[in-house]
Amino acid sequence: MPKPILTLLSKEEVELIHEYSLKVLEEVGIKIEDDKVLEMLRRQGLEVKDKKVIIPSYIVKEALSKCPREIVLYDRDGKPYHILGKGETLFNPGSAAIKILDYGSMEPRSPTLQDLKKLAIIVDALEHIRAQSTALVPSDVPVEVRDLVRLYPILKYSKKPIVTGAFSIEGLHYMVKALSIIVEDVSKKPIAIFDVCPSPPLHWSKIAIRNLVDGAKYRIPLEIIAMPQIGATGPVTIAGSLVQHNAEVLSAITIAQLVSPGTPIIYGGSPSTFEMRYGTSLITGIEALLLVTGYVDMAKYYQLPVHAYVALSDSKFIDYQAGIETMLGALIAVIRGIDVASGPGMLEYESVQSLEKLVLDNDACGIALRYMKGFEISDETLAFNIIKNVGPGGHFLTQKHTVKYMRKELYMPKVLDRTSRGLGIVHLLKKAHDRVNDILKKHSPLMLDEDLERNLYEYLNSITKKYGYTLIRV
Repeated sequence: MPKPILTLLSKEEVELIHEYSLKVLEEVGIKIEDDKVLEMLRRQGLEVKDKKVIIPSYIVKEALSKCPREIVLYDRDGKPYHILGKGETLFNPGSAAIKILDYGSMEPRSPTLQDLKKLAIIVDALEHIRAQSTALVPSDVPVEVRDLVRLYPILKYSKKPIVTGAFSIEGLHYMVKALSIIVEDVSKKPIAIFDVCPSPPLHWSKIAIRNLVDGAKYRIPLEIIAMPQIGATGPVTIAGSLVQHNAEVLSAITIAQLVSPGTPIIYGGSPSTFEMRYGTSLITGIEALLLVTGYVDMAKYYQLPVHAYVALSDSKFIDYQAGIETMLGALIAVIRGIDVASGPGMLEYESVQSLEKLVLDNDACGIALRYMKGFEISDETLAFNIIKNVGPGGHFLTQKHTVKYMRKELYMPKVLDRTSRGLGIVHLLKKAHDRVNDILKKHSPLMLDEDLERNLYEYLNSITKKYGYTLIRV
């Protein structure tokens, strides 16, 4: 079957980036803001001075050899759901938006736990957004437990696996415990991926490095999100920022494998182009997308599952720009075989979510996935006998061949406008809003078992009460 192909770096170029990344770790090193981790690395034989760690190339290579090549994700019921590492794209909403844009509004607002419930139900209904994420940070919950509480509505209203992350050292432990109420052993049946983010350039904060180390101890899938800003916190050359990006991910891989060999790692990122004129970080800047495509080549070289922030937009509204940026990212994801693609629904430099954009992006992801499937070439699909039977001037609408292959060959979006003018004109954003309301009204997600829900709620509430907050049962 003919399928589209996308590569950026040659084998020689990949190996050059790899060698320069090792050189950075050996000659420049990384800074770590946690004395316990520094002491652990010193005991492992690494050179540590003034919180800077030098990582020899042979230790990096050994760590890479211990990483699993594939990771099986499970659903809420503990059943195998998706295998990461095969290059089959799993789209999920962009995570941790601090704002939500309501239909008809020009200004985003702070989201609530109720908003996250709605988002979870909508994602549960969308066939091409096949994973959940803790996509909104609820402002009506104390800061100390916002990471933990986000799991509640998603686990309650959807079976799909989750992309998430902790905001504190304690938060990761609380979140793993909450997930363990649903699936007894989250190391054997992971239902969530945890994002861990180094601070560019070459720096690990105390929270991030402890999340990395503790996550490795739990042996949960860790998604390393390096985030160089091209021209600001990374070199202005794409090649230079790629070297830095790769070095930061390799540092995470090395530390995780030193802590617990075999820890599942997803090579990820969220690079951006620093817009020199306005001081903004463009997640969908074309330079950032080139960097993404380059680091995907590096991940494939290491035979690791790979993640990217794509299929989102830096626009402030659902407009022409949003469509261009979202579709381009979705196509890059499926053609290059990005395993985890985070971004649908997002606007404004990864800070805003929109329910209407989410249902529109479901169509965009569906188009991209259909494009990646290519098409079959066989005696039957070449359709010579059908063409001969219809002949010049005929049509194929009544042919059994058309009925047989119609749904296999033709993608039919849910929201995008394909009607004739005579049927009336409805603005696309209004159609998306109607689709949101229709899902919220009619979709019946498979709810979490009552006993599990009660146990989950009681545990979460026991934590939130320490911070003076009684968890709302959404």
